[in-house]
Amino acid sequence: LFDAIIAPYKGKVVVVDFWNTWCGPCMMAHKEIEPLKTNELKSDEIVWIYIADDSSPEATYNEKIQTIKGIHYHLSNEEAKSIKQQFSITAIPSYVLVEKSGEYKLRNDLRNTNTLKSELKKRIGK
Repeated sequence: LFDAIIAPYKGKVVVVDFWNTWCGPCMMAHKEIEPLKTNELKSDEIVWIYIADDSSPEATYNEKIQTIKGIHYHLSNEEAKSIKQQFSITAIPSYVLVEKSGEYKLRNDLRNTNTLKSELKKRIGK
C-alpha cells in the first residue's frame, strides 16, 4: 500500500507524515511546517503526503486538512496499521522520507523542524 501511495511521485522528494487529528504534537508540527511550504521549502520537487487513520473522525479530519497543503489519505485502521508495522512506527507524528531514487526510510529526526528544513534543502539544492 505504501509503495502504491508514493509511486506517482518517483523522482521527487516525498515527505510522508503520519498523524491524526487528536494528536497535539502533530497539530503543532503542522503549524510550524505549513509556512515553510510557501517560503524556504517551496519547491515542485517536494511532495507532502499526510496519512491519518479512522481514529480521526471524518468530519474533524475533513476540517483539519483544509489548512494542510498536500496530498491526504484517510486510511482504515487496518491499512494504517499495516504501514505503521512496515516502518515500526509506535508514535505520531512520524515521518518517512522518500528520496528521488524511490528509496525510503523512517526519519523521526525530522520531528525537529530545523532538521527537516536542512535535510529537504539539501535534497532540492537550496
